[in-house]
Amino acid sequence: MIENLIENENYKYKIYDKYTCKQNIDRIKFYKNDIKNPKINLLSAGYHLDKNTQKKSGGLFFFNIDLNHKLIPLKEENIILDYGILDIKFSKNNLIFTANSDYFYTIFNLINNTKNKKYLYEQEEKKEKKNITNDIIEMDNSEQKIFSGTNDGNIYIHDLIKHKNILVINKAHEYGIWSLKLLENDNIILTGGEDAKIKLWDIRDKSTKENIVNDKSYQSSINYIDLLKYDLSKNALVTGSYDEKIIFFDLRYFPKELKSVKTEHSTWDIKQTSLGDNHLFLISSIYEGFNIWEIDKDYDMKHLLRLPVTKDKDIFHKTIVYGVDFENNFGNHNIVNSVDILSCSFYDNLMMYWNYTLV
Repeated sequence: MIENLIENENYKYKIYDKYTCKQNIDRIKFYKNDIKNPKINLLSAGYHLDKNTQKKSGGLFFFNIDLNHKLIPLKEENIILDYGILDIKFSKNNLIFTANSDYFYTIFNLINNTKNKKYLYEQEEKKEKKNITNDIIEMDNSEQKIFSGTNDGNIYIHDLIKHKNILVINKAHEYGIWSLKLLENDNIILTGGEDAKIKLWDIRDKSTKENIVNDKSYQSSINYIDLLKYDLSKNALVTGSYDEKIIFFDLRYFPKELKSVKTEHSTWDIKQTSLGDNHLFLISSIYEGFNIWEIDKDYDMKHLLRLPVTKDKDIFHKTIVYGVDFENNFGNHNIVNSVDILSCSFYDNLMMYWNYTLV
């Protein structure tokens, strides 16, 4: 265990372990599959671009966490790929869906050791889509449809039963789509783009005309959109951007803002959790490292912790922090005031496993 304990008012954090991968990593997740291998506790996903050859590669890399909080690589379980992975979602029936660097998604069945590529474009479009990536992926509640956002600004809805696209919204955004959220029985889509716009779509309208556009809140790419987890009304929306602010909206009055909070750090991804009555945002902040905020019922935010990107100390991430995941009470379900956190940084290929505790 790496000794690194810092107190911050009523909280403290402790770094358990870290591991340097062979590839760049941009996603990391707690994962449990008792059928495939009961030793698997987490996985990371890579996207590596060779600067000399421009060749893309990647993979899924699996780890065990032992009783001493050490990360144990399970190299025999790894899946090496000739493309990169940009996003991951888990299904209810032990399938892994990934958005990939070559305009398709893949379904991994770890039980049968199979993978199935699904291209979003038609065969005749292959040449013109050569350098386009599938950046974000979601699935509907029935797990029969896949929703993808690509870096040329398109939205694809792919039917897993019919094995084809059932709806394509071309040029939904001027540039890439970086965030996507399904609402209201999967009939409403919220998308955030590199064009600094948030758009709300009703896919029951076959014209796919954009319903509402918010293009005044941000001046940079919108990387995160989700409902506020502890809001019982299910109407509060939280968004994050490169803009160094987090903005809350009420869906009933969208695009009117509820509150804008200046964070002084960018947002790539947010994981929401609660420790007791305290609601937390765990934020991968790209160039500004990792941040934790506490949020109250009035959307006021209190900054609790910043672990900056640092090149002169061998303790935390040294490059862009992309991935974050968490698990409350991991390994001990009697602890209600503690959360275990995974984070990863891209260019130094580093994954960290650590803990944050309410004292």
